[in-house]
Amino acid sequence: MTEQIQDTSIGQSCVDQVTVFQLDGQPVRGRAVKLGPALNSALNPGGKARYPEPVARLLGDAMMVGALVSQSLKFDGRLVVQCHGTNDGAISLLIADCTTDGHIRGYARWDTDKLKEITLDNRSPGADILLGGGTFSMTIDQGADMDQYQGIAAIEGESLSSCAEHYFNQSEQIPTRIQLACGQSIDETGPHWVGAGMMIQKIADDEAREDATPPWETAQQLFATLTDAELIDPDVSTDTLLYRLFNEYGVRIAERHSVHAKCRCSRDRLLDTLKSFDAAALDDMAEGGVISANCEFCATVYAFPLAEI
Repeated sequence: MTEQIQDTSIGQSCVDQVTVFQLDGQPVRGRAVKLGPALNSALNPGGKARYPEPVARLLGDAMMVGALVSQSLKFDGRLVVQCHGTNDGAISLLIADCTTDGHIRGYARWDTDKLKEITLDNRSPGADILLGGGTFSMTIDQGADMDQYQGIAAIEGESLSSCAEHYFNQSEQIPTRIQLACGQSIDETGPHWVGAGMMIQKIADDEAREDATPPWETAQQLFATLTDAELIDPDVSTDTLLYRLFNEYGVRIAERHSVHAKCRCSRDRLLDTLKSFDAAALDDMAEGGVISANCEFCATVYAFPLAEI
């Protein structure tokens, strides 16, 4: 059952939510995401700032892309967004791991000296500069007994939204527009990360539907008026934003999904992995009779006495 937005005064103001929408009678569908505590927790695991600002911003964008796209999957699984940089950039790896039930986590690897060098010349470097080119990929994981599907595209453009658009247009052949905004908000508790994004896609033409090109072009023109400030404004709900953009068409909410920062790492899972090694290998890994392992996503450190293994 869908819900038509008719009055912006009753719009949903919830954050940490993906909203699926459809333009009435038009070949255009979309999803919008608004993140607050979930994004802040994923970028600052354990409440500690883990990444430099440019790295955190780009990783936040990657997690928002993952949150948007994973809600389009019609099965229980996960979507992994990855960016592999080159030696010309400061960030060598970005990973956003998002499940279809709304769990997000992320990890980035960067070169501190290279990042300082880049930001001395450019205070707001884009994705192409931070990554130095490289590849953007999406991997769909349907579970242990199913094949994975991966599509790859080149890193192009200053924003991760441009990379994602290029991916969909090239690998999926689905006309797509994406806009993302990620930044820090400051209140009495200090700075915290917030973000928002929106994606619209053209529904494929078929014999029963008129040419979808003119309405798609109009939808793109309306979408182009969207600003980062509007996207990230805490006082502008997703429903209000959709009404501002598409009220002349009529916009209908199809679904809403919650988003949470949650890591899938597990002490038991790591213990089972360690038990697969022989005694000599375990001795090599141990220090003082204890093997330490940490999760790259949530920074949790696990300690395993050799006697336990």
